[in-house]
Amino acid sequence: RNQLTNSQTHKLFKLIYMGGSNVRKRFVFFLMVLFCATSVEAESLRLVTGEWAPYSSEEMEGYGFITEIVSETLKEMGVTPEYKFHNWKRCYSLVKRGRVWAAFPYSFTEERAKEVIFSDTVGESTTKFFYHNKGDKVFKYETLTDLKPYRIGGVKGYFYKEALNKAGLNVSYTSDETSALKRLAAGRVELMPLNELVGRTLIKKHFPDEADQFGTLTKAYGRDELKLIASKTYPDSTGLLSRFNESLKRVKRTERYEAILKKYGLTK
Repeated sequence: RNQLTNSQTHKLFKLIYMGGSNVRKRFVFFLMVLFCATSVEAESLRLVTGEWAPYSSEEMEGYGFITEIVSETLKEMGVTPEYKFHNWKRCYSLVKRGRVWAAFPYSFTEERAKEVIFSDTVGESTTKFFYHNKGDKVFKYETLTDLKPYRIGGVKGYFYKEALNKAGLNVSYTSDETSALKRLAAGRVELMPLNELVGRTLIKKHFPDEADQFGTLTKAYGRDELKLIASKTYPDSTGLLSRFNESLKRVKRTERYEAILKKYGLTK
């Protein structure tokens, strides 16, 4: 009903042609605006992330450290991001099923690499085992198997699940870090692996009166590179990831990148 017939289309172009240069200029301008609007819509991408302050958080300006770097990279690509926040298990599922293009930040594992594609490194993470008021306990820890006597807490969908299970540890999982820390504070678990910066941020926010009762084992569980994971089934996902990686390299050489690091008290 809303489409023009061939006759109406012919009359429209005849009027534009007969209308003189001003009419034609306005029509060309209209087409350019329409083309630009269509291009912007075509170059918007859906990405998902979760609460992991200060790396990513819906409550923070710019949505956190890693999100700001991703945003700058997408801007360099000429792409407009559409961010949605979910728990990490759902983020991974949405990427795996191709419902969104990508999620971040994630650490590389062989198991994940079978299902998603990893970007170049966006940031870094140091993970340590946190404890609460250990008292006279002495946690002996050189390898993961040394932690078999202890009750370990964890978060569903996190990179360490495969390794902890392989080591035969007694692990119980919750949906997020805050819940896991509450179980740690209540004595339901004795240790939990957590990004050191994220752990301190959460403790300061949710357990301000008990902050001095939380500690970490000296030996780090691991230092990992944080990446963006992209879907294997999303349209042109490989091409988009290639563009992302190239843009990320350029962004890391800019003053904008330096400003983001400085904002969060980080250095290269």
